[in-house]
Amino acid sequence: MQNSDPPPSFPPADDLDPYEIQEPVAQGGEQVSTELPPDPIRPAQPTRPAFPPPYSRNPIALQVHDFRTQQPFLYKLIAFIWNAIGMPLASLLLFFAASFVAILVAIMIVHGEFNPRLMGDPEAMKVVSQSRVGFLVLVLAPQAALVSLALFLPLISPDGYRRRMSMVRGHWPLWAWGAAAATTPLIGWISSIVVGSLMGESENLKMMTDVFRGHGESGFLVPLALMIGATPALCEELVFRGYIQTRLNSLVGPGIGIAIASILFAAFHMDLVHVIAVLPLGIYLGVIAWRSGSIFPAMLAHFVNNSVSVFAVVLAPQQEDQLPSGQMIAFMLSVMLLALISSMITAVALWRYPIPIVKNLEPELAA
Repeated sequence: MQNSDPPPSFPPADDLDPYEIQEPVAQGGEQVSTELPPDPIRPAQPTRPAFPPPYSRNPIALQVHDFRTQQPFLYKLIAFIWNAIGMPLASLLLFFAASFVAILVAIMIVHGEFNPRLMGDPEAMKVVSQSRVGFLVLVLAPQAALVSLALFLPLISPDGYRRRMSMVRGHWPLWAWGAAAATTPLIGWISSIVVGSLMGESENLKMMTDVFRGHGESGFLVPLALMIGATPALCEELVFRGYIQTRLNSLVGPGIGIAIASILFAAFHMDLVHVIAVLPLGIYLGVIAWRSGSIFPAMLAHFVNNSVSVFAVVLAPQQEDQLPSGQMIAFMLSVMLLALISSMITAVALWRYPIPIVKNLEPELAA
């Protein structure tokens, strides 16, 4: 007999669950089991409902939901343009504006005067970057501005904040999170060797290296590694993997979605050598976020990559003809050995935990 029950309303009543699964019932009144025997090798593929529970009851979210339902093609077009072009440009403008303000504030703190002309003085800016307080301002303020839109726009999504940003548990176990994170230094190391041999090191990267080494050798190494590891891992992942990639994946598929988000992530670093060097890392982080069903493994991997890079920069010899110290050799060997082992474990996780099956998935929201 055909089910004549109406579809669940939006939003549902508080005492109803529109996604409750009803088990089929036989003529004798006994429930009929529809479960298949478990696969002894690979676990069953997890499933998700076609439309996530409407956690948000914001009036704007309801209007977005109605527009998506009534004008699906126009919605997809607007959503793609916003996520692929509008959102990156808006976030970048906020980043530049905050960087300008942060430089002025740092100059006032370090030099004790409001003098915009010092922004063009390399020696004055070198003193600012060497100051711990000035360096904190220069790093934290632009990153906070970059992530601001990605933090507030999901509040009007009827899909719920956490689902909108992929801030969910996902279906990977914690050991897979750790293995994926520990693999990132290997990817960064290979990329750096290839790009460095072809293009060399840019002046911007040399200046960044000098700043990191100066702070690290003055007893600030661990806080520096934690700050450079955690700040971009949170802010950049929320923007490029959480907000942009998650939406593009639902609009144009994971292949194109990951490619666009990774290119945007690399282009954000602006320096040409740095852009090319971090592109493989961006693709890897995008794949991890997609396959795990969560942004958190990508955040952890980004944190490990940046923190290890800071330690490597500070411990590396300053001159090209200088031999690395025993401490540097021991550090790099241990990190690379762990990364090699972790890469094999990550491959097992990619094989053992398949992509969740999404039934009748509609394009997710642009806002």
